[in-house]
This record gives sequence, C-alpha cells and structure tokens, in this order.
Amino acid sequence: MRERFSLILGLTIIIIFIVLLFIFESPFFKNHQTHTYEEALEIQTQSDAPAVTQKDNKFVYADKKEIDKFMDIDKSQTDFQFIDISKKVDVSEKQVKEILKDKGILKGKEKAFIDAQEKYDVNVIYLMSHAFIETGNGNSELASGVKMSNGKTFYNFYGIGAFDQDAVETGSSYARKKGWTSPEKAINGGAEFIKKDYLNNGQDTLYKMRWNPYNPGQHLYATDVNWATSIGKIMEGYYDDHNLKKSKVHKDYYK
Repeated sequence: MRERFSLILGLTIIIIFIVLLFIFESPFFKNHQTHTYEEALEIQTQSDAPAVTQKDNKFVYADKKEIDKFMDIDKSQTDFQFIDISKKVDVSEKQVKEILKDKGILKGKEKAFIDAQEKYDVNVIYLMSHAFIETGNGNSELASGVKMSNGKTFYNFYGIGAFDQDAVETGSSYARKKGWTSPEKAINGGAEFIKKDYLNNGQDTLYKMRWNPYNPGQHLYATDVNWATSIGKIMEGYYDDHNLKKSKVHKDYYK
C-alpha cells in the first residue's frame, strides 16, 4: 500500500512539473505585458535594429516621433495588424484567384497560397497581402525571379533574408540557399519560415512581428515602421470585399 502511494505521489509530482513547465515556457505566459508602452518605445528608438520610413520614394531612418506614429496602438489605422494570423480564414479558391488576377507573377498561384494556409496554418489573406507589399504586386525584380550563375532561377515573395542595402542580392541568395526554384516553392517555403520563426515564437500578429512588444527591438520581421499597417490595410480591403470573418483582435500588449 505504501509503495503504491509513493508511486502515485511521484507520478503526481511529475505531472505537476510538466504542467508548470508548459505554462512558464508558453509564449503567452512568458511574454505577457513585460513593458509599459513608453518603455517599449524608448527601447525601440534606441535599438540597434534599424527603423526606416519612406520619404520622397526613398527609405530614410525614422525618428522617435515617426516610430511612435505607427507603434502606438491607439493611433492605429487598422485593426487587422492585431488579428491572429496563425488562424485559417474561410475563403474559396475562386476568391483567392480573383484577388491574384492582376498581381504579376503571383497570378494563377491560388492553389499554392491555399496549400500554404492548409499546411502551415497561416492566414492566406495575410500571405497574399504580405507578398503584394514585398513584391510590388508581383512585379519586382526579386519576385520575377533572379537567375544565378548555376543557371537556375530563384524566387522570394516575402522579403525573407532581403536586407535594405541590397534586397535583390541578399533575397535571391537566401532563396537559393532554401532551394526556392519556383513560385510555388517560394510561397510555401516562405509560409513555413514565417510559421516556424515568428508565429510559433508568439509573434502571431503583424504588430508583434514588426514591434515584438514583449521583447522590443529584438527579432523584428521588417525595418519599415509602416510595414504592419500597410499589410493590415490591404487585408482589411480584401476582408471587406469578400465579406470574410476576421479572427479576434489582440491589443493588450503593454502594462
């Protein structure tokens, strides 16, 4: 009887330990409200991670006022930068095809985008909107494919590994490293990267991807202060046009 009690007690302790470990290692519990907004803004402003804004068709470094304009939740121009993009959206292949009809090399790639949503649990409206921003609506040099010295052409639709100083060179080099030799591979490979490196890290909204409120100045997807807002506005337009149901809005990021 005593041995059985000891065994049950031991198993109970192990179960409690596992549950507590899960709770404290979960991104939600680890990251929840670590800074006030003012603290986070100051960290972002002083961070080594560059923040840029567009002026006269050129990107220049953003000052604190410009960072605050897009980082301040109360000043947000769209709630779509706060929806959980790790949630699938119920949209038909016909609707996706319609959205892609005038998007350059992305036209006709509805199956690839829908497959990416199904395989990686990444909102397909977000994936397309992100790709439109990064590729100039499917018409940029990097989107059209860059032919390398080995004779193969590589594609990159989400700006992954593309740094501001030389986006085409660095972006195509990353695509070559990942083997993105077709638009379909670039669509799916990019979705996989976003899922593993950002959404699974607790950065499951555009706002979190750009500003990382739980760890400001670190692990940011983009340098453009307007990045999350721009993609969110595009998403909002398609949700309205196609009468799609949006997922819950999350804005409770700061103390």
